[in-house]
Amino acid sequence: MKKSESIEQIRRRFRREWLLVGVDRLDPHTQVPLRGRLLAHSPHRNEMYDRWTDVKELSVVLYSEKTLPQGYAVAFRA
Repeated sequence: MKKSESIEQIRRRFRREWLLVGVDRLDPHTQVPLRGRLLAHSPHRNEMYDRWTDVKELSVVLYSEKTLPQGYAVAFRA
């Protein structure tokens, strides 16, 4: 099993990539993911969404940068 790390640590390792993260800890008040395990990454969002359909655990697709590329949105699935 991959080691759990902060979402920010995971994001810092990649530049302009989409990240599929298995969520291990949520903020109890905001439900924002705080810790998780990197399951996959790609510069192509659709590749992450395709992989996401196979993930059965609580997970999220994130962009590694603080702002999304123009014209993109984020989706959540529990």
